[in-house]
Amino acid sequence: MPLHIREVTKENWRYVAALSVSEQQNQFIESNAFSLAESQFEKNGISFGLYDDETLVGYAMYGWPSHSTQSAWLDRFMIDYRFQGNGYAKRFLPLLIQNMQDQYGCKKIYLSLHPDNKLAQKLYESFGFHLNGEIDDSGHVFGVVMELHIDKNNLK
Repeated sequence: MPLHIREVTKENWRYVAALSVSEQQNQFIESNAFSLAESQFEKNGISFGLYDDETLVGYAMYGWPSHSTQSAWLDRFMIDYRFQGNGYAKRFLPLLIQNMQDQYGCKKIYLSLHPDNKLAQKLYESFGFHLNGEIDDSGHVFGVVMELHIDKNNLK
């Protein structure tokens, strides 16, 4: 099986929790262990392992759907430091966007990122996300909000 996402379960959560970004990136994202606890106890988001065949290479969490605005949040997205630089982020982001659209029927996806994380901002912009001027101070990591308006062109 090529690239795919798999919901985090009791069988794989420890492996997902052990993934990490580089030391220089720690300020940009909450730990996977914190994110897994958040999705487990707050029940707003769903945690996923990102797999290349059977190799776990990353983690994502999305949810917080709003039916009134037809939107959802891509709240976490990371590639483990050992697999960065191999194009995984660019290949997984369309899968996540498609899954969110399929699951929630959303027309808009939000995410927040640390304002100094210019590499991630450039990645998201390449998929059509743009800064919307809002600030996200609800989590442990302060962030600026980006949004994507979903249409046929960005669901390739």
